[in-house]
Amino acid sequence: MVREVIGDATRGDEWALVRLLVDGERIATADAHGLDRSLAGLTLFEAAAVGGEALAVEALAAALGQVFCAHPRPGRVAVAMSGGVDSAVTLLRAAPNAVGVTLRLWQDPAGPSSERACCSSEAVGAARAACHALGVPHVTLDLR
Repeated sequence: MVREVIGDATRGDEWALVRLLVDGERIATADAHGLDRSLAGLTLFEAAAVGGEALAVEALAAALGQVFCAHPRPGRVAVAMSGGVDSAVTLLRAAPNAVGVTLRLWQDPAGPSSERACCSSEAVGAARAACHALGVPHVTLDLR
């Protein structure tokens, strides 16, 4: 079954959009500018490790979060990524069999705007960057 998924990201007056046609667990076609490589033909798992311009990668994560599935494999571990030092060290110890996962559980508009605030775009971006620096897939699951 082929599904169309769309992810977008904004920051200030900048905007990025990723449109994927997904056939099973593989990307059939992709309209995604600003990424380090083409997504066509990649599995969802492989696409979760693709880096690029920050907004493009955030839009890709938004699209993948809708359809991502990683089947169990001996030795594979999920590392909860907050964007902080502790999760980055855990990722270092678990790589290359790791999958970084960040859960967006809430967003408090009255909360701190610090880049270290839980669930902020900056924290999610830091978690994703740590994974991609090691070539490890990262998935953000938006559960708000």
